[in-house]
Order: sequence, then structure tokens, then C-alpha cells
Amino acid sequence: MNRDHLKYFQSWFNDYVSNFYSKDQDQENDWAIQLKEEHSWKVREEIMLISQRLNLSENDILIAEVLGLFHDIGRFYQYQKYKTFRDDLSEDHAKIGARIVTDSHILKDLTKVEKNVITKGIFYHNIHTLPEDTDPHCLFFCKLLRDADKLDIWRVVINYYREQNHNHNPVLEFGLPDIPGYSNTIINDLYSGQSSSSSAIKNLNDFKLLQIGWVYDINFYPTFQEIKKRNYIEKIASTLPETQELKKVIKIVDNYMTLNLM
Repeated sequence: MNRDHLKYFQSWFNDYVSNFYSKDQDQENDWAIQLKEEHSWKVREEIMLISQRLNLSENDILIAEVLGLFHDIGRFYQYQKYKTFRDDLSEDHAKIGARIVTDSHILKDLTKVEKNVITKGIFYHNIHTLPEDTDPHCLFFCKLLRDADKLDIWRVVINYYREQNHNHNPVLEFGLPDIPGYSNTIINDLYSGQSSSSSAIKNLNDFKLLQIGWVYDINFYPTFQEIKKRNYIEKIASTLPETQELKKVIKIVDNYMTLNLM
């Protein structure tokens, strides 16, 4: 891959996404599309940051950039058709994205290996556990993308939680009720050092705890550095009820972060 390929992919992405705006006819739609457009560009920045700190080759950084930009390409069609970003109420946006990239033949000038990395990276980016039989080269990029994706999702949700002021946004909250309590399943996952499945989420507190538990699915040292530098865990925790149980599990997560920063 070279810089000309990257410019072409960026131009294609801009043209593709522009088709989903309503030209000010539907503000809710345009807000949702802009949210995912900005997220895509931000994930590209995050994956570049991690890649550069890992001293990857120029070619691998270019692949990572495209992967970051294209990873949520299925979100635009998903929202247009279903008016939700919840995969369980519509379609798996990662599968939609992989299909769009394949059917559009946008990657036709790349090598077979590059095509495979980008397509599978999109397909696997939101799966709970990566398949063990995945090619190691592809698996590396999948992990890179998952780290970058989480870094920006944390940015988006933290900004929302801190500015919420009881004005609930069903798109960002996935329609979850903002009620007291939290799932024992997710608490137990945090105790045991594993990320939770989205199927365990029952309310907004569960969603926040699941996002805290994402640290157990982080793969690279530079990502841990950024989480710590930006105080992401502390910021989400500050929006949760101040119970002794939650303080205890947050401390466990903090200890895990410390170990991975040594």
C-alpha cells in the first residue's frame, strides 16, 4: 500500500458517508451520521498513534490507517435502515461493513494479504473474543484496531456522561434505562479480570461497568499509557454510584492497569 491508495480511500470514504446526510431535513439522523463519521476519523488517529509508538513499518501504518477509517463503515447503512446502532435490534454492523468493502471492490488494487487484513479486521472488530485460529498477522491488526476503537469510544461516552444533565440520548445509551443497581454478572467479570458480554447489560450502570471492563481486552502498552494519561477509568467510575462494592472492583481494575504499565 502507498500514500496514493490512502488518499483514494479517504476520498471514497468522504463520498460514501456524504450520501447518508439528509441535507438538514432530519437533524437526528444527521447527528448520528456525524457522530460515526467523526469517530471513524478519530479511530484512524488513535490507531496511527499506537502504531507509531510500536515502531511499525510505514506500510503497516498505512494499513492500520485504512482499517481505522473503514472499521465502522457498516454503521451508516445500519442507522439509515434501522435508526439504531444496536446490533441486536438490527444487523451486526461489522458484518455489514465487511460486506460493503467487499462488494464495492474498493480494495481491488491492494495485495491479497492487505485485503484480508482490512476485511477481517472490520469483520472481527466488535466480536467479544477473537477466533484463536486467526492468522497471526491478521490477528495483530485486529488487536490494534480494537485498542484504537476503545480509546475513542471512551472519549465519546465520557464526554456524554459528564455533560448529560439528565437529558438522555437513546443513541449513546443504546436505549438502556437509567435506573439504580447493576448486574452481578458484570461485577463478577470485573472481579475475575475479564471483559463482559453485551448480553449481560440491563441498565446504564451495567453499560458503564462493561466499558470499564474493556481494559481487560487491551493489547498494547501504548494503549494502557493513553488510558492512564487520559484518566478514562476514573472518569467513568465517577459517574457510578459510590458503593463499597463498586469501589472495590474499580480498585481491582486500577491494580490491573498498574501491572500493565510497569
